[in-house]
Amino acid sequence: DGAARRLSETQKRLLARGLDLPQQTRNGRPVRNPWDAPAKRALLVVATAVMFHSRLDSHSGDLRPELDNRTNPPQPFSGEWPPEFAGRCVELADPVGAFAAAWNLILALDYKPIFETGRAALLSCPRDPSFTDAIRDAAFAALAASGDIAGFRHDLLGRIFHTVLDTARYDGSFYTTTPAATLLATLAITGDMCDWSDPAAIARLRITDPACGTGTLLMAAAERIRDINPRLRDDPALAAALIEQVLVGYDVNLTATHMAATTLGLLSPTTQFQKMKIWRSLLGVDADGVAHLGSLEFLDQKPMLMPWPNGASKATQVNGDAAAAMAEPSDLIIMNPPFTRDSLRHDQFSPEDEKKIKDREKELFADKPVHLSGNSGAFLYLADYMRKADNGNIAAVLPLVAASAYSGAELRRYMASHYHIETIVTSHDPERVYFSENTGIGEMLLICRTWPENRGQKPPTQVINLARNPDTPAEALNAAAAIADGTVASRGYGTVQQWPEPLIAAGDWGAVQFLSPHLCVRFLALKDGELFPIVELGQVSHVGPDGRRIRDAFTRSTLPGDEGMSALWEHSTDITQSMAAKPDSHIIPKPPRAHLAASYWQQRSSFLLPNRMGLSNVRTMSVRLEMPAVGSSWSPCNFTGPAQEREDWEKAVCVYFNSSLGVLAMLGNRSNR
Repeated sequence: DGAARRLSETQKRLLARGLDLPQQTRNGRPVRNPWDAPAKRALLVVATAVMFHSRLDSHSGDLRPELDNRTNPPQPFSGEWPPEFAGRCVELADPVGAFAAAWNLILALDYKPIFETGRAALLSCPRDPSFTDAIRDAAFAALAASGDIAGFRHDLLGRIFHTVLDTARYDGSFYTTTPAATLLATLAITGDMCDWSDPAAIARLRITDPACGTGTLLMAAAERIRDINPRLRDDPALAAALIEQVLVGYDVNLTATHMAATTLGLLSPTTQFQKMKIWRSLLGVDADGVAHLGSLEFLDQKPMLMPWPNGASKATQVNGDAAAAMAEPSDLIIMNPPFTRDSLRHDQFSPEDEKKIKDREKELFADKPVHLSGNSGAFLYLADYMRKADNGNIAAVLPLVAASAYSGAELRRYMASHYHIETIVTSHDPERVYFSENTGIGEMLLICRTWPENRGQKPPTQVINLARNPDTPAEALNAAAAIADGTVASRGYGTVQQWPEPLIAAGDWGAVQFLSPHLCVRFLALKDGELFPIVELGQVSHVGPDGRRIRDAFTRSTLPGDEGMSALWEHSTDITQSMAAKPDSHIIPKPPRAHLAASYWQQRSSFLLPNRMGLSNVRTMSVRLEMPAVGSSWSPCNFTGPAQEREDWEKAVCVYFNSSLGVLAMLGNRSNR
């Protein structure tokens, strides 16, 4: 922040554009101070490059390159060595020029993802005093932190990055917490996956994150591998194999991929990066007007992979066999894919580009079991495509709605038919129902194992509902151990259920809904009609229109309209406290929507259901009015039976929905937020 405040608006714009970072927009229009957040991200690139530079200083004397990787093909290296130390560069009168020269020399070794991007930021602006002071500030801050870099690792870099990320609400980029990454990697990477005593066998593994962000999950996977065989923890050959062969990451965000490269490089600063598999893939519309969906384009073998900025590079499209080779089939796909609702997704683009991108989504997933109301399902399908056919596995952080929403049922059935859904972990911790930072939505950890047909019947799915969400990596390791040895409940972490495979195969993953296994079982009995005969509401009534349509067609008025139209507009816990309710608003049609208003008014009813329910702010699950009405937070429900029976139906069902069993029915079948 301090460094950014030194910059003029022109310098912020040049700094951001030097890294191809777009201005901050909302609905395609620039926000106030649109270059502030992109400039901070660019300064973060500089700061992390300085941190890595300082880590290299203690090794640089032994790293003199034999070949100069700045040339193509590499030529024998000639020139002075080693580069100037980071601590010396920041003290010089021209720190920008000093760092640029040092990083250019380091590029002879390689480290291209880190230092070519850093140089692009350094060289984006003329070296006037304000820009020089801004770079010096960022460098001093980086050096102050680098003394404890081993402890910070990806935790610090990822959290800083996602704090300044300006497009998260549109592209769904949320930072996976280190405890969640540790828990997921520990559960996913098992002792029988590989001969962990053989570095060559480890090097043959492929672990891919198609939405890697700052590399948190890839780093957690690397730490898990090193923990399985502690004797290899300090093995430089293993560190090199992890960075150059095993770990593969793709992301659409330049700054994020820079962080990922830095994060993984911290495993072993002396490792060469010539084969590093961190790629930036284009999300957006290219110069020819063609829309691209980042790593999702691997489904069509047409990814647009972007080179690291050097001031003159352009995107290069990879086609056919080359694309398939880059997307090597993986032993494990581990990911926290982007998630945001459809109304916000891609709003950082202009309306024209947003339409092209969403049209491309529809084209790519037209024949696939993916509902595009949220994009996490698309990445789950991509993971299925990218894994090894015979033994590939998937480990993912997903929104909890993926386990409960009707829109995701087809994908759940698809996944269950192709995998053993081995483990689902949810959090019912009232303080943290999520596994990502900067979000409030419920999430789950999902682990899917390839299940060959000759292995016979799949076992039940183990569903872990955590009462206490681990808040440190050490606690996450303890929780993973409790899951492995069956002591989750006795150690106070939560509850365990073995959810039958036939239910999982049918897309019923309802064990995630309650911390109490008893409630899950009783809801299942209710749903299956074991307590009393049941019928779906939609078979005996028509529900709607919903509140969005009413708000679109009507406006509230302080006076009754000519037609005497009324509505129950609000769902306020201070007002609506009983099943018998009264309208709270007069409404009149909006002139341009008069025909719609007339149609909606014909669907009014005395019995109304809430459009959505938050248990912290409502007291009623349904209401009955003295006169038919529509609602903004409510939807009318019209029963289809004989007219003389409708009043009895309305009263009976209203009582049922507000009873304990009715509440159980709604919560057990809810779409989690």
